[in-house]
Amino acid sequence: MARVRPQIPELSTPMQPADRTPVAASTPARGQIGRGVYESIRSAILECKFLPGMALSEQAVSDEMQVSRAPVREAFRQLVVEGLLESVPQRGTFVSHLSRARIADAIFVRAVIECKAAELAANAPLSQRKALKELLKRQGAASAQKYYSTHLSVDEEFHHHILVLAGHPHAWGPLRLARTGMNRIRHLAIPAVGSNNIAIDQHKAIVDAILAGDGVAAAEAMRLHIQSPLTFVDAIEQQFPGYFEQV
Repeated sequence: MARVRPQIPELSTPMQPADRTPVAASTPARGQIGRGVYESIRSAILECKFLPGMALSEQAVSDEMQVSRAPVREAFRQLVVEGLLESVPQRGTFVSHLSRARIADAIFVRAVIECKAAELAANAPLSQRKALKELLKRQGAASAQKYYSTHLSVDEEFHHHILVLAGHPHAWGPLRLARTGMNRIRHLAIPAVGSNNIAIDQHKAIVDAILAGDGVAAAEAMRLHIQSPLTFVDAIEQQFPGYFEQV
């Protein structure tokens, strides 16, 4: 399949000034700049601003973000590890295509961690469990106003808080990596199949079970929620066939 080489879209990040003068007290520290570069590129991929198959060059991205190539190079390396970028010798760096195998792996990992977390969360103090209702309210409001990036950001908070309630906040690291394999599908599914409304209904079922202290029902509601992307992957692939890895 031919690789795509469109223009680099605008990226936002707390960067150094355009003249790239040495970092002063009023400018971000080097580590902060590197983190900002990584997060901006990662978000652009997950939100499909950088499309699957798109070629990225360190120079073009560093010029757009007004930083040196070093933090861009490091961000590229990390994103290759996460499976969001693909480095092809003698050809360059490309945004990875969507992969059904990676989606299946992500669902497997999420089910192992999050179903048990939902079950355990049902035993947390009620005052802490009630925070899920507020997160659900915020997500619903963002979705109703079509603030879909906020909708998905609150979704991350929702699932992270369930790990906190379960007593395993540090499990977010591997879980976040697993969710990376599904996040682009989630962005594409909102306009394609209205998955935002589906997610909110499923989150409500999870919250109801956790608030009721029913761990078994919470785990089952979480399982149905995690597996739901399987029902609309076909529709997304039909609409965006070039975004998927060719087997």
